[in-house]
Amino acid sequence: MENSSGGVKAVVVVQSRMGSQRFPGKMMADLAGRPLLWHILQRAGRVGSGLPVVLATTTRPRDDALVTVAAALDVAVVRGSEDDVLGRFILALDRFPADYVVRVCGDSPLFAPAFLGACLTAIAAAEADVVRLSPDGPSLLQGGEVISARALRWTHRTAGDDPRAREHVTAYALARAAAGDPALKTALVTVEPQWYSDLKLSVDTPADLDRMRALYKALWNAETPVDFQAAVAWLAGPGAAVWHD
Repeated sequence: MENSSGGVKAVVVVQSRMGSQRFPGKMMADLAGRPLLWHILQRAGRVGSGLPVVLATTTRPRDDALVTVAAALDVAVVRGSEDDVLGRFILALDRFPADYVVRVCGDSPLFAPAFLGACLTAIAAAEADVVRLSPDGPSLLQGGEVISARALRWTHRTAGDDPRAREHVTAYALARAAAGDPALKTALVTVEPQWYSDLKLSVDTPADLDRMRALYKALWNAETPVDFQAAVAWLAGPGAAVWHD
């Protein structure tokens, strides 16, 4: 596979497992006739032309089903410790060497691929390590982020057994960059006001899945991912109240 888009060498890594505490097995839950993970992997392929998509899951047997879904979409897979998500990202980088990693959460079927592509362009242009949105605040541009491979490997070396770093992957580098650590450089990405909202776009509970099923029934055409702006408009309609955190 190629791993460059617009001259930026990157890899898209989707983190996913069946062992969610709030909603076990949700990644294989049916959404418009496909597993939830299928939709997320399909969407991840839209981040940038030619970028490889990798599923980073665990070695637990219950995650074999996720590997089967990835194989059907010709998506590569790396498997590692359930307790070390960061370690799984390092495995993905070892297999697909890149300068930047687009991290996609496995519970966010409505993340914005075009925005992640814009963040990738911005971080590469600034030769930065992390991205910060301006202004700060809850936004609809959730479910994915971009970080440099250098920052991930730096975190892997320096964070030790810090559980936050191991589980949340980018949190350690983001916190250190915000604190002014000279080892890390930040790229500032300006977000337009209409994208600031507390509308919930992730699937964390069975009730979230029910709402997502209603949205997909209304908007998905069975071929291409649901359009991000169309999804936001639908969610902001009469039933929007039930989608707020």
